[in-house]
Amino acid sequence: MTEELGAIVTTSISRNDTPALELDSVKSKSTHQKKDGVNVKRLLVDILLWCILSVFTALGVGNVAIMQQYSSVSLRYETPFSGQTAYQARQYAIEHSKENSFWPTFWTEEKSVFTAEHNEVTADCILFSGDATLVWAFEHLVGAMPGVADGVGCAISSGLAWELWGDVDVVGKTLEVDSVPRIVRGVFDEIEPLALLSVRDEDSSQSFTAVELSGGQASPSRNGVENFAIAAGLGMPNTVLMGTPTFLAGLMSMLSLLILAVFGMAVCIRWMKKGSVTIRKIVISILFLCVAALLPGLLDILPDWVIPTQWSDFSFWGSLFGQVGKNLREYLTLSPSLRDIGYATLFFRQIGFAFAASGFSLYLCFRCHVRAKLEILERRITCG
Repeated sequence: MTEELGAIVTTSISRNDTPALELDSVKSKSTHQKKDGVNVKRLLVDILLWCILSVFTALGVGNVAIMQQYSSVSLRYETPFSGQTAYQARQYAIEHSKENSFWPTFWTEEKSVFTAEHNEVTADCILFSGDATLVWAFEHLVGAMPGVADGVGCAISSGLAWELWGDVDVVGKTLEVDSVPRIVRGVFDEIEPLALLSVRDEDSSQSFTAVELSGGQASPSRNGVENFAIAAGLGMPNTVLMGTPTFLAGLMSMLSLLILAVFGMAVCIRWMKKGSVTIRKIVISILFLCVAALLPGLLDILPDWVIPTQWSDFSFWGSLFGQVGKNLREYLTLSPSLRDIGYATLFFRQIGFAFAASGFSLYLCFRCHVRAKLEILERRITCG
């Protein structure tokens, strides 16, 4: 009798506990489903953020590649010099070519009247003698820039092509520039009406106000550039532009990657503190090997004037920052020309790309940091 009564009581208790157990199981399953949903959302957001960061980083690298097509050394003169002077400077460069001398490209900007068939447009033009890509580095839609020895060719912008012909496929057509016939060799991507006109080397009637220097030393000094200009008969330039915006743009393109690298090193250091001494030594050795492997490549990218002869020479760093600031101020205070406006546009565009990429890098690091803190807190709560 007693055994039967105990069985009845046990059965009654188990029946009463069944709904509670089922409710706990449902709650646990619902909690896991919510966590899985949150994790999926986090993963999708992370993928989206990494994709956006990759896009801005790629845009920045491509923008730097365009800026690198421009000459790293540019001389500007307030008083125009004659074509005869330009010809003599080029002869000087040929005579001293074995001494790793510069090769000059001359150019100037003017307003001209362009006539084609039944349309006439007054627009800006750049007359150049030498390598046209050093003067204007924008992508061509059709054709190419006139060659070095081409004295009758020209390249026009898509905006000028549309105003004259209503089309961009105009390579080989003839137009008149101030009543002088020119043959279109290429059309580049630019909405403003603009043309680049080739001038023969021996043409002494055209004067110039700017010089782009190619060749020479890999990273020429300012004194070396000024000495070449004087020795070549061009005289002391009023402004010497040393390609500082391109250098700064290259640094800005790596800023987002540098932020991620610093954050990754911080995570590694935090992880090493929790590990054994052997693991710490292995990780530190790997980090030193990576730095040693990457350092030569980084030094090759940097211009020579950025690298000191002695890293302990603290006076060098002060003069370096002063020189970079001076060069940048020269660009910002320069009397604007079409070529400089295009170059400055690329530089300010790079600032935007770098700002966006760095912002997304910092936000991704912040998300990773907060997530790690939450995981530690959840483990403490579970263990407690």
